[in-house]
Amino acid sequence: MKYLIPLFILGACSSGPVQLSEKAKNLEVYAQKPTECRVQGKVVGKDEMGSKELALNDALNQAADLKATGIFVNQEVPNGKVMQVFATAYQCD
Repeated sequence: MKYLIPLFILGACSSGPVQLSEKAKNLEVYAQKPTECRVQGKVVGKDEMGSKELALNDALNQAADLKATGIFVNQEVPNGKVMQVFATAYQCD
């Protein structure tokens, strides 16, 4: 019985996979830096399980919150089990 509480706490602290938000589903991932667009900000997507796709989802969700139309990935950084995606969010008309 004493082991149930720590397992419950561990389960409550871990987060599930980062799902792409409805707003982020329409965003583009640019292959090249856009030249005719405004920079909305920098975003850092992160996934604790090392998934590049889920880290990218996190970055896209953040960019959608900035009202961006897409992102350009500047760098992907694997660090043990953690994957980070550093990107610039752009607003293109």
